[in-house]
Amino acid sequence: MRIIPLLAALLFSSFGAPAAVHADDAEVHYRMALVHKRAGRLEEALAEARAAFRARPRHAAAHFTAGTLLRQMGQLENALGCFVHVTRLEPAHADAHGMVGAVLVRLRRYEEAIEPLRRAAELDPEQPNHWANLGSAYRRLRRNSDAIDALQQGLRRHPDDVGLLNNLAVAFRRERRNEEAIPLLQAAIQSQPDQVELHHNLAIALRATERWDEAIPHYTRARELGNTDRGLLFDLAVCYENVGQTAIAIETYEAYVQAAASADPAGAQSVRDTLSRLRQR
Repeated sequence: MRIIPLLAALLFSSFGAPAAVHADDAEVHYRMALVHKRAGRLEEALAEARAAFRARPRHAAAHFTAGTLLRQMGQLENALGCFVHVTRLEPAHADAHGMVGAVLVRLRRYEEAIEPLRRAAELDPEQPNHWANLGSAYRRLRRNSDAIDALQQGLRRHPDDVGLLNNLAVAFRRERRNEEAIPLLQAAIQSQPDQVELHHNLAIALRATERWDEAIPHYTRARELGNTDRGLLFDLAVCYENVGQTAIAIETYEAYVQAAASADPAGAQSVRDTLSRLRQR
């Protein structure tokens, strides 16, 4: 449906352009897409973005907006198509390359994600998400040295970025460089104290270095923040056992057995044997 000139003028006036300026249809539809997107009306926003690039097929911003909407709606393959199209229209569009890579990571197509993410980081090295996603893709391909290099490059530009700190810590942990991972996670928690993943990752690194007493509060905090992984219960029980808190270790092992009885009967039985040993002390 064609928007009347008065409405078009009002829309452009609200975005800072003089009311006397008349937009072409593509730009009016694109502006409407942004209005709907900000209001959370995703279907309406997507319809307007599509109307914009139908009116002007090379409207890169409209294609990009459609991609972000489709990604938000869980339509990852369609979103990927939009972002790839933007990179063809504008080869130096760093965010489009970054979104191609990010969607490929979500689709678990990690090898394909490397090149667009490298290109995004090259075009816009000041965007931390490009480095974080590149590091994540390398890590999932078990190319830890490449992951560490990419994440360290990002951290040199953004030393306080939580995503980079966490991803680098995980990469260090996979290399058994837990002592290097610990300060990164501690710094990240200073910035975001209520992020469950950070507490869990720090607890794992502290446990790996046998700093049992320091690991306990982070396992506990991860549980408080909603981590229901039964493996966390087992690790926490091990920490309690190693600091001599036998009663609470028994209680935590029992909670693990209850959680694992049906899903992992062999693991549950192994812990029952541990419980028998502890109760005989």
